Amino acid sequence: MVDVRALTSDAVIKLNGDVLLLERAHSPFEGHWVLPGGLVEPDETAQEACIRETKEEVGLDVVVEEFVGLYDDPDRDERGNVSAAYRCTPIGDEAPIPREEAHQVDTFDPADLPEMGFDHEQIVTDAFSE
Repeated sequence: MVDVRALTSDAVIKLNGDVLLLERAHSPFEGHWVLPGGLVEPDETAQEACIRETKEEVGLDVVVEEFVGLYDDPDRDERGNVSAAYRCTPIGDEAPIPREEAHQVDTFDPADLPEMGFDHEQIVTDAFSE
């Protein structure tokens, strides 16, 4: 049996110096705060997935500004997924809204984050340290 790790993409969105997070509505890490993101589909790039997932999860259109890093610690996700994380900027002045995958969305000071899922606290730290 072949065990294949999937590629995901996560968006670090800065709003007025804070980071936009969503509270997950499903497992793994249901009830924890995470970055918008999800699986990269076979017909898209990781950057395209980042843009699509952000729109699907929090209703924002974004532009990808910069690659933050590749996160591949086998313990980061019980499903074994690897994440390509990007720093993104919203396009327009739409307010983020929770969609079906989120209980709620909010912004947080990157120096005072809530309990987070996956390794997203590390991703936020890396994105804000540059």
